[in-house]
Amino acid sequence: MNGASRRSHERARAVLPGLALLALLLLAWLVYWPGRRGGFLFDDYSNLAPLGDYGPIHQVWKAVAFITSGFAGPTGRPLALASFLLDARNWPASPEPFKLTNVAVHLLCGLVLAGLLRALSRVLGAAPRRAAWVGVLGAGLWLLDPFWVSTTLYVVQRMAMLAALFGLAGLWGYVRGRELLAQGRARAGYLLMSISLGLGTLLATLSKENGALVPLLAWVLEACVLQRRLEPPRRAGLLAWKTLFLGLPSLVVAGYLLRWVPGLWSGFTGGRSFSSWQRLLSETRILWSYLGDIWLPRVHDGGLFHDDVLVSTGWLHPWTTLPAAAGLLLLGLLGWRARRASRPAWVAAGAALLFFFAGHVLESTWLQLELVFEHRNYLPAALMFWPLAWLAVPESGAGPRLPLCRPSRRWVGAGALALLALFALQTARRAAEWGSPFQQALVWAGEHPDSPRAQAYLANFWRQAGNDAQARVLLDAALRLHPHDLVLLINRAGVACDEGAAPAGLRESLLDAAAHAQLGNNVVQYQVGRLISGLSDCSAFGPDFRADLVAAALRSPQAEQPAVRRELLRSQARLALARGDAQAAYALDLQALRLPGLPPGARLVAAAELGGAGHPALALRLLDAVASPLAHVGGWSMGSLHALWLRHVGFYRDSELHMRRVLQRQIAARAQAAGPGAAGRRTLAPSAPPSRADAPGGTRP
Repeated sequence: MNGASRRSHERARAVLPGLALLALLLLAWLVYWPGRRGGFLFDDYSNLAPLGDYGPIHQVWKAVAFITSGFAGPTGRPLALASFLLDARNWPASPEPFKLTNVAVHLLCGLVLAGLLRALSRVLGAAPRRAAWVGVLGAGLWLLDPFWVSTTLYVVQRMAMLAALFGLAGLWGYVRGRELLAQGRARAGYLLMSISLGLGTLLATLSKENGALVPLLAWVLEACVLQRRLEPPRRAGLLAWKTLFLGLPSLVVAGYLLRWVPGLWSGFTGGRSFSSWQRLLSETRILWSYLGDIWLPRVHDGGLFHDDVLVSTGWLHPWTTLPAAAGLLLLGLLGWRARRASRPAWVAAGAALLFFFAGHVLESTWLQLELVFEHRNYLPAALMFWPLAWLAVPESGAGPRLPLCRPSRRWVGAGALALLALFALQTARRAAEWGSPFQQALVWAGEHPDSPRAQAYLANFWRQAGNDAQARVLLDAALRLHPHDLVLLINRAGVACDEGAAPAGLRESLLDAAAHAQLGNNVVQYQVGRLISGLSDCSAFGPDFRADLVAAALRSPQAEQPAVRRELLRSQARLALARGDAQAAYALDLQALRLPGLPPGARLVAAAELGGAGHPALALRLLDAVASPLAHVGGWSMGSLHALWLRHVGFYRDSELHMRRVLQRQIAARAQAAGPGAAGRRTLAPSAPPSRADAPGGTRP
């Protein structure tokens, strides 16, 4: 082979990893394609519905109002909300664009991860071509892992995906900056490290709060991979930089976690059915299940329902808790010990393990969140397949070409490629299930027979199909196992209303559930509200059942909380309006609106309901009796910033002026109709209450 041919051959080999990565990205797009036909789920509705609160979003103030409307976490996750504007600017909307954008973000994460793994492999001493192949294979395995189907095709989990995307990009830039620093290019190195890590952490955190872990993850890479292999000319400068950019942010995260430590021994539940200590014990077992699901492409689709997970109430209840905790401790020690291993594969394995554990510090310890969610592993598992890729790719850098490997490497390479193919097949199968909602509900209910949520979800599909009998059988069987579950009771009440008859004991069970519900939990509060509103045209429980439900909920100890009590009193006011008792509705509204912590638009909602029911004078009287809370809006929470923005653009002011004009016109028209010569008294149809589209800014009052 002459020189020109050799150079041409080398150039061709150099582009092969890039072509392989493009092929894997295309494969991932194809296997996820069937999932685009699925619908919205659960938290999608609450997070995306504000897209329609202002009418079509075609003005800047509306976009800002939507972006600041987040409530899913302390930051409000504005960057993730902004990304949803790429897919729709009104509501209701088609889910397909949202899902396809999620798949595109997933592909971007895989692309960035390939770059990060390539950079880390270079640090471990791999030749450029081998490092590129290791990055492609490690990222490809992660990209096609079927465990991410429930993250990628669940629209609202774009929040977790964007946090991972920005976090991985920040870490990639950090590793590259450390390389520059080791080469003596201090100014360029520190600049790239600071911008990458600072901007990556900020953008990741504004997408989802676990983005705040990026400095801790960078510290893991520093301790396991970088500090022994990238020695800077001046260690003192690097130590100061790490203290500022890695140490202090990690201490902030630690301080936040320590704030909740007292709950471990106080029995704090936070509205959950388990305490903080029980959650911490349970997570030792759950982390092992995560690791199994990441590595083993099982036939089952874990889905979104994990309320059937057994809670650990002690070290031996269940008995697997203690071995699980001991096993995690052993893995952690092995990972820490692997930092000083001479073999790069062991170093990579240790880094992957410690990266995984560090990524779970917020969501898998004692903070009172749901026990299990698959998306929590999306970023922590990013390095999981790096050790396997390192072993599978031979030193020649020709990619996982089996005939060129030593016998041991040959088997590793074959296993990696087989796993890649199996991942692709399983991902395609799961994506197809996600594209068929009814089939998905059947699968989830079958895989989680002890999950009340999974059974209730399937029962909803049977009801929508008009098969109340099947829904009844399903719910009755589930209620025999979980007689006090609120979700099951709510769905069983819906079937009873459809059929016009309630089984014995259901009425009493619903009242008992309302009286003991954890109403301080927003989800539970929503479920009780859904139950009350869903019984408006139901005769199966008697004429006063909704009033009895609200009265039972008001007896709950948590009804002493102002926000909870306000919602229940407002429910009583609506019931009073429905039976024509406007004076009672006014008195209840007045009592509710005078409780502390009044949201800025709550008085406008109450007045709109009174006016819409044909009582404009009472509506005006209510507006005059309750002062607007806008003057007291302040703080730096996203909810406060949202209210401040709406006040700034004048939405509440303009909405109230509009409402007052409408109410005064109604009063004047009635007075004119009741004057001399009138054919008789008549009730005018009330004008529609102002919507967010009626004013230059703000939320629906």
